[in-house]
Amino acid sequence: MNTEYRGDMPYLMVITGLSAGLLAWILYRVFTSQGKQQQSLVEKRQKEARYQQVLEKAKIAEREEKIFKAQTGHVSSQLSLAKEYELTNVREAINWYEKAAKLDNIIAQNALARLCRADIDDPDGEAKSQYWEQVVKAKRGEAKELFELGLLQIRGQGTEIDVEAGLENVLQAADKELLGAMLFLGDWYLSEFSQPHEPLEAFLWRFRAAKQGDINGFMKTAFCYQAGIGVSKDSSRALYWLERAAERGEGEAQLLVAKMHNRDTMADASIAYIWYSLAYVNGYKQAKDARDEVVQQLDIDTILGVQNVANRVYKLLKQGEDLEAHSVINLLDKLYGRKGYRPTDEMLETLALGELETEMATLQPVEKERAGEQASSSTVSTGSKATEAFDTHTKTAETDLNKGSQILSTDTGMTFGTDSRHSPMSGYQQQSWQTSWDSLLAENENKQKRENSD
Repeated sequence: MNTEYRGDMPYLMVITGLSAGLLAWILYRVFTSQGKQQQSLVEKRQKEARYQQVLEKAKIAEREEKIFKAQTGHVSSQLSLAKEYELTNVREAINWYEKAAKLDNIIAQNALARLCRADIDDPDGEAKSQYWEQVVKAKRGEAKELFELGLLQIRGQGTEIDVEAGLENVLQAADKELLGAMLFLGDWYLSEFSQPHEPLEAFLWRFRAAKQGDINGFMKTAFCYQAGIGVSKDSSRALYWLERAAERGEGEAQLLVAKMHNRDTMADASIAYIWYSLAYVNGYKQAKDARDEVVQQLDIDTILGVQNVANRVYKLLKQGEDLEAHSVINLLDKLYGRKGYRPTDEMLETLALGELETEMATLQPVEKERAGEQASSSTVSTGSKATEAFDTHTKTAETDLNKGSQILSTDTGMTFGTDSRHSPMSGYQQQSWQTSWDSLLAENENKQKRENSD
């Protein structure tokens, strides 16, 4: 037994050695593999770190490039930067949107209309939002939107003052025949902000507003002729435009027309009485005293007739804007034989184009008379109904005059406006004009204050 055991010993030792060697090899392989994995992981992390650094550098370079492009006017870059800042820094977002908006980018303009009011640290935020909203609206090219944008730019509301751009927008609106823009330009070219003053431009825009039938246009055109603004002083033209306003129910115009007729002829006194009466009804209390003074020039029969005519005119004026242009003027012309300035449509068109030569200067005497007749007929109405209505009022008024004084008292030996030495405009003097530039400017300022308070 012992001999056999001793014979197996070498074999066991070999097996044991082989097992130990195999185990050692396995352990070696395991440790070696772990070492390689660890090294590979380290290398991977290092590689990722280097890659991240490259990405960061690329991002920094890209952002620097974007900022550079944005600063040099690249709109897409400006919009991209603004969008990045919207959630983190509203003020910075607005800054970049403004740069794009000034380059006429509508996306940026819409964004500013939305964001400016969100900047609680900016006291003008709301005004800026309103300005950019108006910029977007004006892109449609509508006259009203262009005019309102121009006013904001001229006044510097929600934006920096830009008179040149503002006037350009207002002029576009005026060229589209927006009355507000026309009247604004008529005042602007005489204001302290327009240096030097441009009275001719002021007159033309006021005249174009008047040509469209605007009461303020009538009044301001009359003032230009009264004061010689852009045109020569002309009392007959001043009276014509004032009377256009008066027959539209403008009390101040009625008072001024009455003053211009308040002279030493029976015709003047009668017409003055009519307009003073209407001005008094319109709230001008001083017209009553003036009417009471002028009535002393009339006899009792004439007074009765003129009062009836005044009532007829009052009924006409109650039609308001439905009243045909020149209805009252033509009525008074026919009743009192007036032959003042009566421009034809052709004359008005020529004047509106800026051709300021005296309308009648190139006509011969016979042609002048014919043109005057044409003006009188053209101002009644082209429609038969309007003509019939005018004739009816004229006949009624003539009847009223006949009832009161048979046109004129035979005791006086005077005629209404037919004496060439004493026409209705004879002895015209400068009046203390109420519609002065100062009052108009004050009116505009008060209107602006009211709008701001609203």
